[in-house]
Amino acid sequence: MRKLSSVILIAILAMASSALSRLLAQQDWASKPFEQWTKSDAEAVLNNSKWTSHQEIRLRFDRDIQAAAGSANIVSSPGVEVDPDLPVDFIFLLRLRSALPIRQALVRLRQLDAHQKMSQKDQLSFDAQTKGMLECPACAANYVVTLSSKSTNRPGADAVYAVFKGGRLADLQRYIYIANENGNRRQLVHFVPPKAPGDEAVFFFPRLDDKGAPLLTVANRTLLVNLSDKQATSMGTFKIDVVNLIVNDKVEF
Repeated sequence: MRKLSSVILIAILAMASSALSRLLAQQDWASKPFEQWTKSDAEAVLNNSKWTSHQEIRLRFDRDIQAAAGSANIVSSPGVEVDPDLPVDFIFLLRLRSALPIRQALVRLRQLDAHQKMSQKDQLSFDAQTKGMLECPACAANYVVTLSSKSTNRPGADAVYAVFKGGRLADLQRYIYIANENGNRRQLVHFVPPKAPGDEAVFFFPRLDDKGAPLLTVANRTLLVNLSDKQATSMGTFKIDVVNLIVNDKVEF
């Protein structure tokens, strides 16, 4: 009995240590200028920060993947065969793309990849070219989110590409929106479809309503991102705690 208790205690301590390590890693990138982020720092921001949300959904190809946006029911990369009767586990990754840390992480990864091959002069020129991505003029007027997916049991299958690759804005506007806990919404105003399996779908929503009020302030509690067409596809709805997005007394999104 004592031996079993010791095993359980060791397992609990190991999980606690792992959680603490992840927390310290997150704090590490947050304490540095983004120009000093390592590749691991930038990837942590893009994949496991408070500006991201994961959702795992099991779908059947023919029954659940709908041509919701006018696209064909093709979900896999060329050469990837999928049994339509076999459920496929998808992990969806939502990113709050207009949040500054997400933009910084994207720029930093490009820097790390490009700077290895460039002189210092060329690095300065490259950094000037990425300034637009960092400043993101479209983000000043819009909340921007991206969605991607990957399969845990069928590598190459991509539900986001399948549903949104031929997406039409008018079709998507029927059901895609963002909202706060008070029921205030922002309609989809622009959409960039994924060009290939593995790409993100990009969605734009206006920041301000007709009275000039933003959707989210520090007084709000919840951000809801609705991507479900109420059919079996249900790319899902993502709920994010607004308090986690507050940086320097403002909502960073």
